[in-house]
Amino acid sequence: MSSKSNEKKSSGRPWRDNIEAVTVSIITIVLFKYFVLEAYKIPTGSMQPTLMGNTETGIFDRVLVDKFSPHYRELERFEVVVFKYPLNQAQNFIKRIVGMPGEELKIVDGDVWVRPNDAPRTEYDDGWRALQRPRPIQNTQLRRLNTAEEWRFEGQGWSADDGTLVAPGPGRAEYPRTMTSIRDGYTDGYPKGLVSKIDTRMKRSASNDVSDLRTTATVRADAETTEVRIVLREGKRRFRFILPGPAAKADARPTLEAFDPSGEMVLLTSVAPEPWRLRSGKGIDVLAQNLDDLLTLELEGGPTLTLPVPPSGSERTSSVAFELDGAGARIEDVEVFRDIFYTTIGQRVTHWTIPEGSYVMLGDNSQDSSDGRDWHLAGIRVLDGPDKDQVVRGNDRQRENPRWVDGSDGGQVFFRDELGELHWYPTSEVESLSPIPAPLVPLGNIIGRAVLVVWPMSPKYDVYRLKWVR
Repeated sequence: MSSKSNEKKSSGRPWRDNIEAVTVSIITIVLFKYFVLEAYKIPTGSMQPTLMGNTETGIFDRVLVDKFSPHYRELERFEVVVFKYPLNQAQNFIKRIVGMPGEELKIVDGDVWVRPNDAPRTEYDDGWRALQRPRPIQNTQLRRLNTAEEWRFEGQGWSADDGTLVAPGPGRAEYPRTMTSIRDGYTDGYPKGLVSKIDTRMKRSASNDVSDLRTTATVRADAETTEVRIVLREGKRRFRFILPGPAAKADARPTLEAFDPSGEMVLLTSVAPEPWRLRSGKGIDVLAQNLDDLLTLELEGGPTLTLPVPPSGSERTSSVAFELDGAGARIEDVEVFRDIFYTTIGQRVTHWTIPEGSYVMLGDNSQDSSDGRDWHLAGIRVLDGPDKDQVVRGNDRQRENPRWVDGSDGGQVFFRDELGELHWYPTSEVESLSPIPAPLVPLGNIIGRAVLVVWPMSPKYDVYRLKWVR
């Protein structure tokens, strides 16, 4: 009797069970979105090509943002984060953390330099160091260049064929062929299918020489080749990455050399501890780079060499060359990359002193990013009315905020403040104040860490954006 009664009771209210299940599911989803993980659409190009947001192509990345982990661990330099824009907290921005609490940061000749706020300073050492990035961040920020038909050859029979340098004998190939230097092209590193769709006018494209470079290749040397060299030019200086060929002496060793033909820098060298030579006909993967004032040579199955070099200053004209002695080789899958160049053209802040609890955020799209190099607060003081003597501050955006509108009644000013609230006053009742720098993001404004790009996929442009965010 009792069992039948319970069956009737439970089966008579399925609607209530369903409502409870749906309600719990909705609450779970809302709490998960609010506290743990949320998807964001990238609306602008300030992080391109790392994260795409481009109206010309219709490519807008969707990223998953981890909102939980930043609450139980310290944020790390170079993480890509979503945060409330300090100059208009109704907006969310996404940028890369570059400056950390308790340090000074500056941009010099396209590079980021850092020192602790309390660093000891002497006549011979002011404490500044070029910011060194881990390899995953280097890989993300380097821009692959289109080298097709841009090699200049010195040597009989040398040619380029779809990413391979064919060298039947001694000689030299240098990139770029026509320009005096590698420069910061706006669409460098973009997916190939998008390059022709993006308007680079008014984007300061190719305004700066870039000497921080990487090249990779597979070197397949002939038996009679004595030496293969990769040469990176930086202003007057030359950085040579020397690979002994199969015909080199038995005790030959890979070597890094940094020198200045004009004699303004002493010769610097780094030599492998053990003999090593290229093997005849065997393809060896090679990486040579000059990044953040550090030369690096990596050889598949061989040594890794490094050599610190002095800063180049404004001497940044650059090129990449492959040279051969003795006989020939095939240099396959050649790729050349240039580093991100933090331009200061048109920027108002290039030096930061960062207090505890604040960060400096920069965009990977250095030429077209509203970030910590530019942020200023505009201001107005109310002269009359119920808000008399009140000072209102908000994002300083030319022709956008504040917006002054003429009229027969003397005109009005429309001004959105730091909280995103819109104010308007008669022009005669306000006084314009000078903008003040506001380049820092407080810890409390940070929402979460970008983790994964999950969309879009566009066969039209051969763009498939599923990837981890580095």
